[in-house]
Order: sequence, then C-alpha cells, then structure tokens
Amino acid sequence: MGKEPKRRMGWKGLLFLLLVSTVLIGLATPLILRAQVAGNRTLALSGCKALAGGLVSFKTEYGDYPCSRTRELLISKGSTNLRPDTDANSYLAQLIAAEVVDSETFFHCKAGKGYHKGDDETATAEKLLAPGENSYAYIMFQGERPLTCVPSITPIVIAPIVSGGATPSFDPTLFGDYYVYGAVDGSGKQGKISPSGVPLSKGRTHLFQTGTDSLFGDEIPIIKTPTGIN
Repeated sequence: MGKEPKRRMGWKGLLFLLLVSTVLIGLATPLILRAQVAGNRTLALSGCKALAGGLVSFKTEYGDYPCSRTRELLISKGSTNLRPDTDANSYLAQLIAAEVVDSETFFHCKAGKGYHKGDDETATAEKLLAPGENSYAYIMFQGERPLTCVPSITPIVIAPIVSGGATPSFDPTLFGDYYVYGAVDGSGKQGKISPSGVPLSKGRTHLFQTGTDSLFGDEIPIIKTPTGIN
C-alpha cells in the first residue's frame, strides 16, 4: 500500500494561523508591558529606600541632609571629588563621599533616555555621580537649604522627574502612572501621577502643595533635578 500524499495547507489555513498568532500576540503584549512597568516601579522604589536610608545616616553624622555646609565639611575632612554645583547629582554625591552609600548603582532607575547605571568611578568630581548616573531628584528648601522639621512621610528623593523647580512635572508612563519617593524617615513610598504630570497626594491638591496641610510646612520645596534636566 503506497503512502498517502501529504496535504499542503491552503491559503485559508495559513490565514487562520496568522490571525490566531496576531490575536495571541495582541493579548500577550499588554501583559508583558504591564509586567515591565511594575518591575521598573519596584526597582525604583527599592532605590528610593536605599537612598533615603543613606540620607538618614548622613544627617545623623553631619547634622543636615546634603547641602553646601555639609559639602564644605566633607572637603575639610579630605574629600576632593565633590562638585560645587546645585543639581541633584552634586548634592547626592555627598552620600558616596561620606561612605554612607557604597555604590553609584543605587542611584539608577528606569527614567528615560540618557540614564545608565553608574560605573563606580568616583575618584574625581567629573566621575563621581557623572551625568546620567543618577535618576532621582533631590528635594530642598529655597536658598539651597536642606529639609528640616518636616513630617516623617515628607519626600526627599523622588522619580521619575521630567522638570524641577517649585512646580515639578513627572512622567506618568514609566511606572504605570505612579511616582516613587524616599521619605525623611528612611521609608519608600509611592503615589499617583495625573495625566498632565502632576504628582498627587491624598488630601492635598498635589504632593508639593504649600500652605495648609503641606508636607513642607510654611516653606516652598525646590526640586533639584538630576544633571542635565532643567
């Protein structure tokens, strides 16, 4: 008995397989993207906790969160790798100079183009937390003054920042409409971002609201952005 000839799939069969594949890919893609976004947020939140913990230790040892006074104190103790600039990288670099954070990699999270993990080359001011090696904004008061006398849940490092100053905006796409921050008590927290990029806060107009119920008291918070962001 001879072998039966193999049947070739017709164009209708191929079309059906293509349709099924397209549907399956369409169903899977949103799930994959959501998982990636959730993973980005989890890693950024972990970084916030690490940096907030480092900031608590820094304040305990030097009397303030990173500022010009603590920079001069570190320089007087022998640090030669600190820049006199006023962006987030320059202030947060003091954590490494003070050895309360031991790697530049803690300063990296998913934050858009131009950001990358630090290479841990810290010997010079140009290398220590160089542009792109820090993804977190740093929060101060006007006049380059460090935060003081604020509630324990007040943010001091935060991401994903788009623009800083007194009215900052955030990217609502990177962490699934969430921002993450490290608080002055060393904890990590998160909140929602409006479609227009405003960081929201329960019971307040927005996270950086001033006046009644402000997390910053009577002061105006100034958000210091990573090097290269205005």
